[in-house]
Amino acid sequence: MELYKAVQMIESVANGINPESGEAFPTHSPYNSPGVIRALFTCAQAIKHSGPKTKKSAEEKQAENKSRGLPKNAGLPWTKAVKAELANLYKAGENPDNLARKFERTKYAIVLELKKQGLISEEDAGNMS
Repeated sequence: MELYKAVQMIESVANGINPESGEAFPTHSPYNSPGVIRALFTCAQAIKHSGPKTKKSAEEKQAENKSRGLPKNAGLPWTKAVKAELANLYKAGENPDNLARKFERTKYAIVLELKKQGLISEEDAGNMS
């Protein structure tokens, strides 16, 4: 049975309807008990919200970042071209604060990427934070 069909059946029972016949349950049915109804709706909602999460597009993530007061590109993956540009600018003397503004990322992300590229040591990274 497909999951969405199971959820439809649970919701039908929670609404007091026999999912197979379409008839209302009798008033004295345990399915008409408030506790059972709440439990069924809770389970149906949990199942609906436990499915696979859809991955956000870069534009959606950037809009979310803006609404949360974060730099536009915070949390987005680094492309090879952007990594190379970061390395070149750092080697040319740019500091992490300026690089964070230029790439619209956090200073922490800049320092971490410089460390990953072997351009700074662990100690340097600690001093820049």
